[in-house]
Amino acid sequence: MDQSSEAVRQPKRALLLGNKVRQFIKRGGRLRYEPHKDPANGKTVWVVMGVFPDETEEPVFTTSSGEHKHFRSADAMIQYHSQMCPDEDVLIVPIPASH
Repeated sequence: MDQSSEAVRQPKRALLLGNKVRQFIKRGGRLRYEPHKDPANGKTVWVVMGVFPDETEEPVFTTSSGEHKHFRSADAMIQYHSQMCPDEDVLIVPIPASH
Protein backbone atom coordinates (compact mmCIF):
# COMPACT_ATOMS: atom_id res chain seq x y z
CA MET A 1 0.00 0.00 0.00
CA ASP A 2 1.43 3.37 -0.93
CA GLN A 3 1.35 6.62 1.05
CA SER A 4 -1.33 8.24 -1.12
CA SER A 5 -3.93 5.62 -0.16
CA GLU A 6 -2.98 6.10 3.50
CA ALA A 7 -3.77 9.82 3.19
CA VAL A 8 -7.17 9.06 1.67
CA ARG A 9 -8.19 6.96 4.67
CA GLN A 10 -7.15 9.59 7.23
CA PRO A 11 -8.64 12.98 6.39
CA LYS A 12 -6.63 15.93 7.65
CA ARG A 13 -8.12 18.16 10.30
CA ALA A 14 -7.57 21.85 10.60
CA LEU A 15 -5.50 22.97 13.57
CA LEU A 16 -7.55 23.31 16.72
CA LEU A 17 -7.20 27.00 17.56
CA GLY A 18 -8.02 28.53 20.93
CA ASN A 19 -10.75 30.74 19.49
CA LYS A 20 -12.60 27.64 18.21
CA VAL A 21 -12.61 25.63 21.46
CA ARG A 22 -16.22 26.46 22.41
CA GLN A 23 -17.46 25.29 18.99
CA PHE A 24 -15.29 22.18 19.29
CA ILE A 25 -16.91 21.34 22.64
CA LYS A 26 -20.43 21.98 21.30
CA ARG A 27 -19.68 19.47 18.53
CA GLY A 28 -18.88 16.75 21.07
CA GLY A 29 -15.21 17.39 21.78
CA ARG A 30 -13.72 17.66 25.24
CA LEU A 31 -10.58 19.01 26.84
CA ARG A 32 -7.75 17.19 28.56
CA TYR A 33 -4.66 18.69 30.17
CA GLU A 34 -1.26 17.09 29.79
CA PRO A 35 1.49 17.93 32.29
CA HIS A 36 4.97 18.70 30.95
CA LYS A 37 8.17 20.03 32.43
CA ASP A 38 9.23 23.32 30.86
CA PRO A 39 12.80 22.61 29.65
CA ALA A 40 13.81 26.24 30.22
CA ASN A 41 13.06 26.30 33.95
CA GLY A 42 11.95 22.79 34.98
CA LYS A 43 8.53 23.97 36.14
CA THR A 44 5.32 22.15 35.30
CA VAL A 45 3.02 23.46 32.56
CA TRP A 46 -0.25 21.89 31.43
CA VAL A 47 -0.77 21.68 27.66
CA VAL A 48 -4.41 21.84 26.52
CA MET A 49 -5.39 18.85 24.39
CA GLY A 50 -8.60 18.59 22.37
CA VAL A 51 -10.16 15.13 22.48
CA PHE A 52 -12.39 14.44 19.47
CA PRO A 53 -15.49 12.22 19.67
CA ASP A 54 -13.48 9.40 18.04
CA GLU A 55 -10.98 9.70 20.98
CA THR A 56 -8.14 11.06 18.83
CA GLU A 57 -6.32 14.01 20.37
CA GLU A 58 -4.63 17.14 19.11
CA PRO A 59 -3.10 20.07 20.98
CA VAL A 60 -4.92 23.39 21.09
CA PHE A 61 -2.89 26.22 19.55
CA THR A 62 -3.06 29.87 20.53
CA THR A 63 -4.20 32.24 17.80
CA SER A 64 -1.71 34.95 18.76
CA SER A 65 1.57 33.02 18.73
CA GLY A 66 0.73 29.66 17.17
CA GLU A 67 2.24 27.89 20.19
CA HIS A 68 0.57 25.08 22.11
CA LYS A 69 -1.88 26.58 24.59
CA HIS A 70 -0.65 25.84 28.09
CA PHE A 71 -1.04 26.96 31.68
CA ARG A 72 1.62 27.54 34.31
CA SER A 73 -0.74 27.10 37.26
CA ALA A 74 -3.56 24.74 38.13
CA ASP A 75 -5.66 27.76 39.16
CA ALA A 76 -5.39 29.27 35.67
CA MET A 77 -6.22 25.90 34.11
CA ILE A 78 -9.30 25.49 36.32
CA GLN A 79 -10.51 28.99 35.47
CA TYR A 80 -10.07 28.36 31.72
CA HIS A 81 -11.84 25.00 31.93
CA SER A 82 -14.74 26.57 33.86
CA GLN A 83 -15.16 29.17 31.12
CA MET A 84 -14.94 26.69 28.24
CA CYS A 85 -16.97 23.91 29.87
CA PRO A 86 -19.47 25.64 32.21
CA ASP A 87 -21.66 22.52 32.47
CA GLU A 88 -18.85 20.39 33.94
CA ASP A 89 -18.35 20.40 37.68
CA VAL A 90 -15.36 18.04 37.89
CA LEU A 91 -11.87 18.54 36.50
CA ILE A 92 -9.05 16.09 37.06
CA VAL A 93 -5.70 17.86 37.24
CA PRO A 94 -2.95 15.42 36.28
CA ILE A 95 0.32 15.50 38.18
CA PRO A 96 3.51 14.99 36.17
CA ALA A 97 5.40 11.78 36.74
CA SER A 98 8.42 12.40 38.94
CA HIS A 99 11.66 11.33 37.28
